[in-house]
Amino acid sequence: QFLPKKVDWVVEENFAEILVGNPNINSIQKVNLKSFKKNKLNIFGEYKKVKKFPKYEKVIDFQGLIKSAIISKIISKKTIGRIDVRESLAKIFYDEKLKTSNHTIDRYREMINQIYNLNVSKEEFINHKPFLFYKNFNTKDFFSKTKRNIVFIVGSTAKNRQYPTKKWIELANKLDENILIPFGGIEEEKIAFEISEKSNAKVLPKMNLDNLKATISNADLVIGNDTGPTYIGWANNIPTILLYGTTPVSRMFENKTTKIIKSKTAKYLDKLDKEDYSINDIKVEEILEKIDEFK
Repeated sequence: QFLPKKVDWVVEENFAEILVGNPNINSIQKVNLKSFKKNKLNIFGEYKKVKKFPKYEKVIDFQGLIKSAIISKIISKKTIGRIDVRESLAKIFYDEKLKTSNHTIDRYREMINQIYNLNVSKEEFINHKPFLFYKNFNTKDFFSKTKRNIVFIVGSTAKNRQYPTKKWIELANKLDENILIPFGGIEEEKIAFEISEKSNAKVLPKMNLDNLKATISNADLVIGNDTGPTYIGWANNIPTILLYGTTPVSRMFENKTTKIIKSKTAKYLDKLDKEDYSINDIKVEEILEKIDEFK
């Protein structure tokens, strides 16, 4: 088998900027699948757009959803996916189905190894080089030259994965550091300003993904919930503390720069539970102790 000379990436339009600047990606093809929820007619426009994408020798469906599997099938001669996918109907569109572990990151390594007859080790994934890039560092003026710059990532896609606002405030008030809080949506903005009003934390201006990558990549430490921006710290080897309540520990690899605090009262170690709000039970003192490990 052979390694591809060029790799293109199909990605949701809203997140495409995360991949911009990566020298290993030849082209970024954007889709807008989320628009289907608002307007079912958009499916025809997206279909026409996808049909104009290049026809690939192989397309690997990492996401494992029906929509991603259909797109993979449209643009490839051979579509490859996993046997255990989130939406089982996706499998009918695969020409080849691979068996992998359920570790959120490790399964992708296993897929690539099987497809291209490689032997990329788990250690290479754990101790990786930075792989997210940015162009503009527009929040530079908010950074301190005398104190550690700590970024709080306070939002999440699910309420039961959000660390309580009052504990963010308590943590901020116990840290004599330069604390910066970026935000995305309205709910996250409200949390950020409440923390700022009751502590020394600074709310950063709303920014695009390029600026977010730059902000996190220049921080001395990132502390965050189970949500995309926190993992930018892991991707670029920035000291990062992940707060996990119900989140399975298999969502991430700990290494020299990334540490997980898993709630001691979580119902399951390796399973999501929508009714598990055990992240609320993580003590501020646990975070302070973990911060000390990075000094």
